[in-house]
Amino acid sequence: MSKDCENHYKLCRETARITQEQAAELLHISPRTLSDYENGHTKVPDDIVSAMADHYNSPLLAWWHLKHCSILGKFLPDLQMPQTHGDMAFQLWMAQNDLVPTVKDVMEIVGSGLCNETSKGFKDAMAKIKHVHAMLLSTTIYSDQLAA
Repeated sequence: MSKDCENHYKLCRETARITQEQAAELLHISPRTLSDYENGHTKVPDDIVSAMADHYNSPLLAWWHLKHCSILGKFLPDLQMPQTHGDMAFQLWMAQNDLVPTVKDVMEIVGSGLCNETSKGFKDAMAKIKHVHAMLLSTTIYSDQLAA
């Protein structure tokens, strides 16, 4: 298992103030198995990560697991999680400011009939939309953590 995948599971468990024994019971696994997961000796199955995310109140753990420990992670955008309510509001403001001109650009490209996925203008617009998407997704995950 990649070094990148080690200890994130443990960090989320400890942040939730759950002992390894308590977590193992919640996850219906042995403490030894949980230790192997947390120390990077064994790949953590997706269903266990899902349960960890639920029990540890850490939906970002599931996102992180998919992004860094799955071959499908390359399809997920990078997230920059807000750390405060102010960060969340600022990310939303930046997303809005980036999205409005980008939508106009896409509408012009499509309207011109030159909508070609290899054109620089189209590629730039799609990259900006992916960036906005990541900001919106980050704020959504942040707000879900607040509601839990």
